[in-house]
Amino acid sequence: MEIEFHGVRGSIPIPSENFLEYGGNTTCIEISSKDFQLIIDAGSGFKNVKISDEKPTFLIFSHFHHDHLQGLPFNEALFSTKNQIHVGSGLVGKEGLEEALSTAFTPPLFPLDLIGGNLAFNVMNFETFQAAAIDFFSIKTFPLSHPGGAAGYKITVGNRSIVCGLDHEYGLDKKLDAYFQGASDNSNLVIWDGMFTNSEHKDKQGWGHSTIEQAIAFSSTCNPNLLFITHHSPQRKDQELNQLARDLLPGRVKFAKENTKFEIS
Repeated sequence: MEIEFHGVRGSIPIPSENFLEYGGNTTCIEISSKDFQLIIDAGSGFKNVKISDEKPTFLIFSHFHHDHLQGLPFNEALFSTKNQIHVGSGLVGKEGLEEALSTAFTPPLFPLDLIGGNLAFNVMNFETFQAAAIDFFSIKTFPLSHPGGAAGYKITVGNRSIVCGLDHEYGLDKKLDAYFQGASDNSNLVIWDGMFTNSEHKDKQGWGHSTIEQAIAFSSTCNPNLLFITHHSPQRKDQELNQLARDLLPGRVKFAKENTKFEIS
């Protein structure tokens, strides 16, 4: 099982020379094996995903803020793939998912009716999504602390597990934190929303994002093999991320980089 980050930035894409090392595209994460392809969120990084014609493709949304779905119309493979793409979300049911996508990608906000067009989308509720995936991976969902709500996911293949908690504000709701902790205990990999530092977060409580320092403490508590911090602030340049990595990050905590692949074995 392999994970690849196609987008690691929060809020807006940043096309600038100061963001080339870590990347400027917004959230899109691909988990794949020889048997399946699972994509979490469709931020601007989604345009670079190679949609498979050879194995089942699954697309799951954490929530529907712009930086998690703005890349959806711009992957040309959506219009030519031979396979149906199974689309779901742990946040809303089938009708809610169809409404969210339709609102974003029909006039007047988008020039065409993308969702009603010729896309190989099979939109479904989360339980049906789980059933469609069961021969390839297990996926469970848990609620996150974010304005309007968001869904976290635990993906398991055999004895290997990946936990994704985007977007989440750790420390705001102990009950929701406990769900995240329970899913993450002794997992192979945790994906963490680390948009802020502790000092930055003081003025941004309630914005729905966690901190880099909280990620470090979380890794000690839940003991994952590896924790990737992503959803980087659009103001945080490569130089600053590198300095923070040197100053703060222990070996098993890393900043996610666009186009980085990691094997979960």
